[in-house]
Amino acid sequence: MPRYSDELINEIFSQNDIVDYVSQYVKLRKNGRDYTGLCPFHKEKSPSFHVNQEKQLFHCFGCGAGGNLVQFVMRSEGLDFLEALKLMADRAGIILPDEDNIADDKAHQKKKQIYSMNKAAARLYFETLTSHDDGKVGLEYFKERKISPSTIRKYGLGYAPDNFDYLKKHMNKLGFSDDELLEAGLCVTKNGKIYDKFRGRVMFPIIDLRGNVIAFGGRIINAVEKDGYKPPKYLNSAETPVFNKGKNLFSLNLAKKDSAAQCILCEGYMDVISVYQAGVTNIVATLGTALTENQAKLLMKYSGEIILCYDSDEAGQAATKRGIEIITSVGGRCRVMKLKGAKDPDEYIKSNGIELFRKAIKDALPSTEYLLGTLKSQYDTDNPDGKIMFIHKAAEVLAGVKSAVEIDAYVKKIADETEISKEAIYAELKKIRSNDKSGSNIIRQVKMPSKEKNAALDSKIANAEKRLLGLVIDSKKAYQIVKEEFSPPDYSEGPIRKLAEMIYNCYETGENIEPPLIINKFDEKDADFVSQIFCNIETYKDEDNTLRKLVNSIKIERLSIEIEKATNENDVIKVKELLTLRLELEGNK
Repeated sequence: MPRYSDELINEIFSQNDIVDYVSQYVKLRKNGRDYTGLCPFHKEKSPSFHVNQEKQLFHCFGCGAGGNLVQFVMRSEGLDFLEALKLMADRAGIILPDEDNIADDKAHQKKKQIYSMNKAAARLYFETLTSHDDGKVGLEYFKERKISPSTIRKYGLGYAPDNFDYLKKHMNKLGFSDDELLEAGLCVTKNGKIYDKFRGRVMFPIIDLRGNVIAFGGRIINAVEKDGYKPPKYLNSAETPVFNKGKNLFSLNLAKKDSAAQCILCEGYMDVISVYQAGVTNIVATLGTALTENQAKLLMKYSGEIILCYDSDEAGQAATKRGIEIITSVGGRCRVMKLKGAKDPDEYIKSNGIELFRKAIKDALPSTEYLLGTLKSQYDTDNPDGKIMFIHKAAEVLAGVKSAVEIDAYVKKIADETEISKEAIYAELKKIRSNDKSGSNIIRQVKMPSKEKNAALDSKIANAEKRLLGLVIDSKKAYQIVKEEFSPPDYSEGPIRKLAEMIYNCYETGENIEPPLIINKFDEKDADFVSQIFCNIETYKDEDNTLRKLVNSIKIERLSIEIEKATNENDVIKVKELLTLRLELEGNK
């Protein structure tokens, strides 16, 4: 990415007010020293989104999103850092230096070139489908699938003729070399020859949230087996500098515009297109792979609930189960659609119409109910053995549920259906959870509580360090009090230590603390963390006393971890020394 000087970036920040810009997206209200409103990045009813005009930062205390103005633009507009910075520069009337004169620009220029190549390829495929004789077979396919001309335009659908160098010749004429075509994944090589990757296929451009064509999916029209090889039905682009199939979703660029509280996730491009054409636009698909954590997190940015609508065959049901695991593992909520009498959404829409599809969305089963229902169908619960196996497997499902209320509701339901007591089901659940936590090894049983306690202590330390550094950032007096007892190496490793080093250095060198510039030094995840420290909303009656207590409590908690460690290692002498130190600190509270 091009490197601009801190001075230039700071000028861009100074000429743009974050409250003014964010107000275009969020209704802000002055609340003390901050402005607050409903977060634009997740669904909420009570305002947890804060904008600090003095520091020119935002932070949501609900979902954790935070950063400076450019990072807000990146999230809200789906832009990368350079694009967002340019947008803010244009808004302020600041002319950025010519990119060709900026160092370390190769990666950015390579991405721009691949975007340009993909756009040219998509245009050729679209024109071939809609205007050339070579595309008639593809157009006939879409007509048979009842895809309208307007939908073809909306998705930029196309056709790649069954010709080894149809695209290659066109792209060469535009000035792109064979090596560049290979790097972009538009061509492949075999036995020293270069030829088009997609041939004899209807084409589905994959478009990112910024409107860039990043890859393609292609469905073969007439698959002919040759020399024992039959081409795959669907073929997707290989990964390139602009495309990671586990981090993108088909049609999310269109679905994100829908205001629905849910987003439907299915498997096929045609499923998405058929449903979208019928009027349900909050639908996306994975890109030829199983759902990934990155895709689930991406979806959760735009919807409060994910509805799985996979094929009804065995593979589709396995994908549904895995999808539930992935979504719940990253803290998401999901339900499962059941499409009776059809193998996929495309077939269901054509047979039953959009209103019944909407009803199927409304009737989608909660993920736990779906899993339990699927399990029950696998066992004969009319006989004791089948009933025992079902109860055991059902308890395994419930062991992964966090809500006690949800667990109780399903235990009661299972008890009523199987005539097994709630107490027996809870006993099975307790046994499974006990095995997960402790296993059969007695040594492991003893050590697990220590690990859990250490994790809790680590959390206390992290919270105390954030509060401490937040106070130091806001006050040079606080820095003078803290620096003698707590230097940057004393903070935990990671972003908080890096931030401490930068803040302490500003005080020592006399430089101004510029939150928007500092936060630029962190990646997106760490920027969220750092913005929370900068946007600290806590107030204290006696800050001096609070500072000393925080330093003291961090030292005490760290000694507690060391004591646990020494105890597990049976180092009696060290335990005694550490206990003495902790008692001294506790006496200074």
